[in-house]
Amino acid sequence: MELSEGQQKELVQQARSGQPAYVRVKALALLNRADGRTVQEVARIFRVSRPSVYLWERRYQQRGIAGLRVQPGRGRKARADLAEVTEYVRQSPRRFGVNRNRWTLASLAAVVPSLRGFSPFGVQLVLARAGFGYKRGQPHLHSPDPQYAAKKGRWSRR
Repeated sequence: MELSEGQQKELVQQARSGQPAYVRVKALALLNRADGRTVQEVARIFRVSRPSVYLWERRYQQRGIAGLRVQPGRGRKARADLAEVTEYVRQSPRRFGVNRNRWTLASLAAVVPSLRGFSPFGVQLVLARAGFGYKRGQPHLHSPDPQYAAKKGRWSRR
């Protein structure tokens, strides 16, 4: 593999501080190829397949450093529809036949169609991805007595 001086410098810089980390590995592999190592040697050193090394070379020659990054749209698609989850969370659970004032993770999993079959922790992860924080409700003691605060002060630490 032949590299120009500019490409060599670019790969050295990426090998030292490229982000994400897999870009550093690919840059190092390409530098090893440029130093005269065979594809088989590079694949063995970096514990990847030979087709991966060929692919990295081809993508680097075509698109430069951008070719070493993982392209968007890769991986398993999310099952949960964030727009649908947001629509349900912003409404009262009573609207959907849940006899509660606030949503629970289990009730969301039971009501929201795209969350059916999710564990409570899975629902919590979806909520975090949608920008919602989950907080468990705290018990609150209140009395209609007008002197409740004064009476409570005698035995409460607050």
